[in-house]
Amino acid sequence: MPKIVDHEQRRDELASAVWRLASHRGPDAVTIRAVAAEAGWSTGALHHYFADKEELLLFAFQTVADRVSRRVEAAKATAAGPLELVRALLAIGLPLDAERRDETRLWFAFLGLALTRPPLARAQRLAYRAWRGQVADALRDAQEQGDLDAAVEVEREAAGLVALVDGLAVQASFDPDCLDVGLVDERLDRLRPASAR
Repeated sequence: MPKIVDHEQRRDELASAVWRLASHRGPDAVTIRAVAAEAGWSTGALHHYFADKEELLLFAFQTVADRVSRRVEAAKATAAGPLELVRALLAIGLPLDAERRDETRLWFAFLGLALTRPPLARAQRLAYRAWRGQVADALRDAQEQGDLDAAVEVEREAAGLVALVDGLAVQASFDPDCLDVGLVDERLDRLRPASAR
């Protein structure tokens, strides 16, 4: 009788193996042979899932993006209001703990790889669009509730906030002492109506 393979479980195993390799040794360590060894599989079994290293790298990036997406969903479920959600969505991109430091380091490593890999560049572009879109939606909700100044252009402000967080994350990756979440809080506070400041 042929063995029944649970493909979802195997993808989870692969994602865990890819995460361990990438977070400890960087994306360059993510090869078919290394992931197979880390997962305890043969390289032949891994070739059933990925045709080449490019597909594997895309999967590795998606593994990082999925971890971030789970945190986004948790933030949406627990935020007390739209501006609190904006802050949570921005804090997800900051290296505030060991897990987020690993994710931030990998995120920027993948940015470098994406310069010469169009599928990875596309995935990065879509991830940034989604992040800006989520921040803009939460800002729009805050504006509708009167918690955000009516003159704020939410799309433009979302882009600026994401850029601020990206810049803070880059600097903190090399100099953790410079990470000042207060800069995000100050920026958000300036967006409130004058009567609420």
